[in-house]
Amino acid sequence: MADLRQFQRRHGGIEIEIGDPSTAEDLAEFLRGLCFDIQRSGERTLEARFRDPLPANDAAARLELDLYLRVWEAMKNDAQWARRID
Repeated sequence: MADLRQFQRRHGGIEIEIGDPSTAEDLAEFLRGLCFDIQRSGERTLEARFRDPLPANDAAARLELDLYLRVWEAMKNDAQWARRID
């Protein structure tokens, strides 16, 4: 848990890039409904921060976010995409 807190302190959260800027609010609301605080950080980017409980480590956090992004993409029938920026 300390690793993720350090990651979030160091980097300000996990950055997500989206293919279509018009879908940013939809993705943000989806992630807010799960376990994230979300801020728009650019035209095609969002910043995600886990709320408690935090994942066990950085790798678990990346995996969890990637899985949620895949679920969101699967729910969209119009070829939307979102990916975590390393």
